[in-house]
Parts: sequence; structure tokens; C-alpha cells
Amino acid sequence: MKKFLTYLVVIGVISTITFIIAYNHNLYVWQQPQQKMWIYNGSLFDATGIRPIKNPGILVVDGVISCLGDDCKVPQGALQIDATGKAIVPGLIELHGHFFGGKAKQGRPSVPAMIWDSIRFNPSVREKLIDAGITSYRSVGDPSSGIFDLKKQLHNQEIAGPRMFIAGPIFTTKGGHPTKGKIPGWMIEQMTVQSDDPEFVKQKIADLVKQGIDGIKVVYQGHTNKQGVITMPRISKETLKAITNEARKHGLWVAVHTGSQEETIEAIEAGISTIEHGVRHGNLVSGETLQLISNNKIIYVPTLAREPQGHLNVPALYQAGIKFGVGTDTQGEMIVGNSYHNELTRMVDAGLPDVEVLLAATRNGAMALGKIDELGTIEVGKYADLLLVDGQPWHDISDLKKVKLVILSGRIALDKRAK
Repeated sequence: MKKFLTYLVVIGVISTITFIIAYNHNLYVWQQPQQKMWIYNGSLFDATGIRPIKNPGILVVDGVISCLGDDCKVPQGALQIDATGKAIVPGLIELHGHFFGGKAKQGRPSVPAMIWDSIRFNPSVREKLIDAGITSYRSVGDPSSGIFDLKKQLHNQEIAGPRMFIAGPIFTTKGGHPTKGKIPGWMIEQMTVQSDDPEFVKQKIADLVKQGIDGIKVVYQGHTNKQGVITMPRISKETLKAITNEARKHGLWVAVHTGSQEETIEAIEAGISTIEHGVRHGNLVSGETLQLISNNKIIYVPTLAREPQGHLNVPALYQAGIKFGVGTDTQGEMIVGNSYHNELTRMVDAGLPDVEVLLAATRNGAMALGKIDELGTIEVGKYADLLLVDGQPWHDISDLKKVKLVILSGRIALDKRAK
């Protein structure tokens, strides 16, 4: 009996060690420290305009761009990065993601699978995002049980991945989107705040601010059939206004999922920051809506992969001078990197010039996050989120797929250069 117990202990120790090794291997942590860097040569697209320039030299210290140009005093021991033959662009920004998601995984996962996913925080997704050049990611609806801890661990650099901006749960009403559909009920409870009570939602936002949200995601789309029966309810204008007022009080952005022309106009008038999906289902955006979007400096995130007819409105929006952002609505274990680059191609195919799509992926994304003073362009004082790519993505957006080096806050996050 004693030998048997000893055998069990040995097996247990071996299993634990094996688990720890596998866990550490799969966790996806940073392999390089934050470093001082001097990046020279190459073509620089700083996203402050539409034309590249000859790279004057970029000095990175303490994770930020500390100096540009020949007058920079490069510290001894700084990492020298030769960008000859490469384009230097800001890190890419994903504005509409669901990190844990729901539609990609059917049915409720087993308890061990839930525990494993919670421990790992989807390392394969984080790695694919970095591999695609995405250095900032906006979650617009994820289970509260995981997204707050994920953001904290990324911020503390305990695990590797893009900078995370989160909305936490989605604000909707009982029976409204996305409470009906393929997402399991247990996940919906974690992903949504279902209320049409203005006072309740204001208190909920105040509570979420304490947990660390950066913004609010609201669904403002309903549906009534030809017989006048409401088949999908939505929150009232009063509740939406309460949400936007409370968000503004706390300095939060508000991303709104809209549907009809009327809903889009009402959402804009309520004081939102970004339009997600846009005027949908093949309806053409009106002149009134265009004017409101432009006047209120709202970023339009068309999510063309999710909107089969969304491309129809792109030319009118572009002609009206409206700024676009890039969002994929990618969920869970979908091929997140490819989804982003495919979305860029769709935006070009819909009528946007390549350079405008590049700005949508960088500068405009930072504007949508309310972080233009920190992200989105290559300027002194901003985070050193930089990509070195082959080609000229301002002429051909597909060149962004040729990422050779990803720098995130002054850290080599990915290096595909020939050794």
C-alpha cells in the first residue's frame, strides 16, 4: 500500500510538472525586454498626413518615441535597427473585437475547458493579433469574468499581447440583441447588461468604471415585423441618453451598434463616439445622417465582413469626409489576423483609397479610443508602437500583411527579419 501511495505521489508530481511546462509554453509571454532603440533608414509613414517621408531616425526610450531626426542623441547601447528597404508605420488598431466571443464555439464548454481558457486567456489569439501587426485592441463585448483580468495581466506585462481597451458587458434590453441566437445563455449573462431603466444603467456604468472599463458598448437596434409586432426590442432613447451622459461624465467612449437610418440619427444625437456596422441591410445613408456624422466627428466602423451590403455606403461616407475605423467583429478562435487584413482589403474594394484605409487602421483608431495623444501616429511623446513592413501600404494596403518587425511600447514583440 505504501509503495502504491508513493507511486501515486510520483505520478502526481510528474503530471504537475508536465502541466506547468505546458502551461508556460502556451501562455505566450514576452521574450524581449523593453529597450532603448534607434531606428534608421527606410520610409516613414507617420500617419499625420497622407505621404511618406524618408525616415529621419526614430529614438525610442522608456517605451515612447523620445526624438525624431538627426539631432537625436542616441544613448550608448541602444538597439540599432536598420529599416533599409522597409516601410515604417504605426501599430494597427482593432476597433471591434470580441476577444472571448461566443459564436465560434457551439454549446457550453466543459468545466476543465473553461478553467484552461481562463488560465491561458487565449494565447493563440493574442499571438495571432501581434503577428498581424495589431498593437491595440478594443473589446466591445466580452464575458466580465475574463476580460477584466485579461486587461490587467496585459497591462502588467504578465502575458504578451496587444494593448487592451475594454467595454466589458454590452448594454441592451431584455430580449434585445445579442440575447437571442447561438451564444449560450450562461455567456450572455456574462456579456450583457439587460435593462431599460435609465437610473439602473447609470449606476451600472459607475460600478464598471471602478472595475476598469475604457468605454461602453450599446445596442440600439430593434425590429418590428410587417404586422407591427416587435420581434427584437431595444432600449429607449431616454436610456441611451442616460448611458451617453454617464459615459461622458467618466471620460468614456461610447460605441453603438445601430441598424436603421432613424436609429443611427437618434444615436448620434444622444452623443456617441463611434458607429458600429452603420446603416444596415442595404439601406443607403441619407444626407442628414452624413451631415450629423461629420459634424459630430464620429468614427464610422463598417465591419464589412459582417455586413454583406455595408460597402454600398462607403463611397458616400468617404465623399462626405467622414473618418473610418477598422473593426472585424471577430470572435473567439476565428483567424483573427487574417480577418483584420481581409477587412482592410474589403474597405479598399468598397471605394476607399489605400492610404485612407491605412489611416483608418492607425490614426483614426486612436481617435476613436480617445487616445490620439498617445497612439495612432509616429510622433514624439507617443507610445513606440511601430511596424516595419515590406512594400508601400499607402499605395497597396495588402502590403501590411508583410510584417517583418512589431514593436510594442519599445519592446520587440515580433521579429521576422532574416537573421
